[in-house]
Amino acid sequence: APDLGLSQELLTQVIKNDYSKFINGTARPRGGEKSLTRILCAVQQILGIEYCPVLPDIATMMLAYMPESYVYATLREMIGDTSNFLPVCLKDHYAWCKTYYFFVKRMFPQAYKVMMLCGALTVEGLDPIFKRFFRTLLKPDDALHFLDIFLVEGCKAIFRLSLSLVGLLSKNELKTINFTDATSWWNAIKAITLSPTFSFQKHLDKKVYPRFGKATRRYPKRRVLSRMIRYNEQWALDNMPVYIDQTPPKPMGYIPGKPIILAKPALVRSNLVKWLPVALKSTKLDLIYSTENDGRSLSAFYEKCKRTKHTIVLIEAMTKSSNNKVTIGMFASQSWNVHPTSYGDGECFLFRADPDAKCFHWTPDFSSGFDDIENQVIREQFMVARNEYLAMGANADGTNGLRLDQDLNQGESYPALGFGNEPLAGENMKSFEVGTVEVYRLVRDVDGKAVDREVDESVWNLGGM
Repeated sequence: APDLGLSQELLTQVIKNDYSKFINGTARPRGGEKSLTRILCAVQQILGIEYCPVLPDIATMMLAYMPESYVYATLREMIGDTSNFLPVCLKDHYAWCKTYYFFVKRMFPQAYKVMMLCGALTVEGLDPIFKRFFRTLLKPDDALHFLDIFLVEGCKAIFRLSLSLVGLLSKNELKTINFTDATSWWNAIKAITLSPTFSFQKHLDKKVYPRFGKATRRYPKRRVLSRMIRYNEQWALDNMPVYIDQTPPKPMGYIPGKPIILAKPALVRSNLVKWLPVALKSTKLDLIYSTENDGRSLSAFYEKCKRTKHTIVLIEAMTKSSNNKVTIGMFASQSWNVHPTSYGDGECFLFRADPDAKCFHWTPDFSSGFDDIENQVIREQFMVARNEYLAMGANADGTNGLRLDQDLNQGESYPALGFGNEPLAGENMKSFEVGTVEVYRLVRDVDGKAVDREVDESVWNLGGM
């Protein structure tokens, strides 16, 4: 599952260890881990969120008592809210941390000095708040109680509670406790909040939402918070690192019960998921054509593929002079049908899956200008589907980036304009014999449905008109 900046190690801990703590210590609900994975994938792939480290913990707590669909709908509304409900990118995360730093300095000057010295006010030092959503600072029941408040109050609740926790340590404790690092600071806070004698409700009543006294005026209001967060966005841009998603490439799954051959190695499926467009990464492979089962001919190939866009073609390339086998292929953005002209678009790509995996995406050429029409036409021959052959990519001399003959027995691969590919089967294997050929459509992980609806041919039946 995507960790959204939390780290895979902490995400595993959330899924494997923390989940059951929110359901009275009992075993995790059946399918709970899959539900969380589906939600995180949907947040990343559908809502486009790459960085929001508090979200896995929030989703985990919500799943303990809410249906999966409700949890996703709630998170979608939070992310779409314009009042800074959640930090939904690295810039927001840094701006929130800087805003917290400002209010600690203003409201708790003595604690501020100690926190600065031990590193508890650095972005990394604030992880218990802005990455773990107080999960490590509060008892499970107290964390759930606060979640209810947060769902109504938004970021205002996070800042109120986090600032109130700073005030738990007395002036004497600030002087006597040896704070060596950020962990030691938060351990001192946890010693209080996790104590059996600590009443979270009393803390809320007296420190977080008091009805009377100076504390009612000390916490920043929502409008002030929003202004400070926006003000600190430039600081965030100047100080944040370049975020690289550390989610390891998980091999694409496949629909069981079908005799797949070329896509069976996990290495092949790991490479494929890296190359696919973002919107298609959370999918499984579903075999729709194989020379081993459906016959070795282009007509059979077209018949099986004509209703499906977005297909992956895997080809086993061999040569007479060598027993080596290379798995190569192409990704098609349109369905394979016999066409009088070339078609497709720039989403198409060529690849070698195993060995020495490489992907060759199509790129436009603006250097030749619009007058070089012939070059542009050749460069944009993405997919070519004839009765005699099929191909992807082309050159002025008639060669192709990848081409298969009518009987799917012979193939060739040359560097093609636009794709900039190597001969896929090897530098000395521009022509090769074809072994197994397999075609896969893509099925969504979330609901098991194909990403492309099959074309209803009855729509085009014009009989009787």
